[in-house]
Amino acid sequence: MKKRIVIPLLTVLVLLGAGGGTAGYLYMQGPRVQTMGISLSGQIVEKVHSQYEAGYEKYKGVYLPGTTINGEDVSGLSPETYLAQTVAAYRQGEFTLTGRNKAKDTFQMTDVIADVTLETPPEDFLSEEELRRWPVSIHETRAYEDPVTVTYDPDKISKAVKASSFVKGEGITDPQDAYFTKTEEGFVIVPETEGTRIKVKRTIDLVTKAINAGKLSLNLEKKNCYRTAAVKSDDPTLVSLLEQGQKIQATVVNMDMTEATETFDWSVFGPWVDWNGTEFTLDEAAMKAYVEELSKKYWTYQTQRDFVTHDGKAIKVGGGASDTYGFWLNVDNTTQRLINTLTTWESQDIAASWRTNAMTRNKTNGDIGSTYIEVSLKEQHLWLYKGGSMVFDTDVVTGTASDPNRATPTGVFCILNMLRDHTMRGSYGSEFCHYFMAFTWTGCAIHDAPWRSNFGGTIYLNSGSHGCVNSPPAKAEELFGLVYTGLPVIVY
Repeated sequence: MKKRIVIPLLTVLVLLGAGGGTAGYLYMQGPRVQTMGISLSGQIVEKVHSQYEAGYEKYKGVYLPGTTINGEDVSGLSPETYLAQTVAAYRQGEFTLTGRNKAKDTFQMTDVIADVTLETPPEDFLSEEELRRWPVSIHETRAYEDPVTVTYDPDKISKAVKASSFVKGEGITDPQDAYFTKTEEGFVIVPETEGTRIKVKRTIDLVTKAINAGKLSLNLEKKNCYRTAAVKSDDPTLVSLLEQGQKIQATVVNMDMTEATETFDWSVFGPWVDWNGTEFTLDEAAMKAYVEELSKKYWTYQTQRDFVTHDGKAIKVGGGASDTYGFWLNVDNTTQRLINTLTTWESQDIAASWRTNAMTRNKTNGDIGSTYIEVSLKEQHLWLYKGGSMVFDTDVVTGTASDPNRATPTGVFCILNMLRDHTMRGSYGSEFCHYFMAFTWTGCAIHDAPWRSNFGGTIYLNSGSHGCVNSPPAKAEELFGLVYTGLPVIVY
């Protein structure tokens, strides 16, 4: 039986270099081939057949030249190879996480991919018909679209994020809330610090979304993946505290120290003020210690002074335990007054509190000044000066000099109280007077002595008083109208 070979005529013509455009088939029977009046020798036919078969086998099971899938040239690739390369391409990538302080970490996509599938099996794009006419098909183009579906394993994505340096790395810091505090410069709001700890769940969710959207990176800073401080520096409570702190720092309290002023501003009271996290506090012990130093600074009580007598003699007076005149600060009261003032945090002027006060300071006769009572035991005389001018004087009888228990004490005193129609009581019994001006805490006073008819001279040597300064009744009345409590009384 003769062998019969059927080859598309167009293929033959292509193989023979005749070009396209001829349709039909030819067949070979015996040594020659006949078709449409064309006669080919068996030798030529065999050559054409051989070439055709070789190409057929070459392109069998692979994509013909000029074939693209999803825009990718797959010429000569088998469906299996194309599928393997496609899956590998999706698995070869890496996902990059970037964050604060130039931090960076990556993980491989192959670690999170669950599966890679094609909508159409790759082998479906192989065509037997195209293969049969391969000499022509290889000069043509074929473009196919085959959507790729990549599925990712949520657990693997979560594991990859949790294993990253953003979660497991060293030196991760938590954000710190802004807070109000006191520094050497004053009250401030210390701003919040960002820290480097991320919100893990949010990060996992955003990484998953990015991967599903075909993205291979995520900026944690831009996507708000970092934990944030709960309290920011613009927090209304902190801002209000700062305003209060600034008001405190601006407070100025001027304390009148009698012809002197002590100013309490932030440079002074700053160390006493603090914030304990709940309220502003004052270190009352430190305040008292400061006031105690002020007491020492202004102290003149029971100290010796220079004094110029009525006749111009410069003498030393005072310094004895019985003195009642001079500056002696009441530390407790002054401290409390300062506390009460500062806790209002309003600038204002206040006065110090004194146990005993003086009329002036750093003037004529020191803190005695130029208005005072002068009593000379030797001269048995009393003078009243106002503004440096004598406005009153009288003879007096002072305590009995021969009896130490009845002698009038010398020193610097002041009128402690003034009484009308007063009954005096002591070891001598009792005596009534109309004008009583005490100048010692033991009861020595300037008062009228209606029981005496004579004053001055040497009466005091043996028949003086029990320590008081006796004055003629009329003179005592006049003096009572000229003096006041606190007025210095100098006895020498």
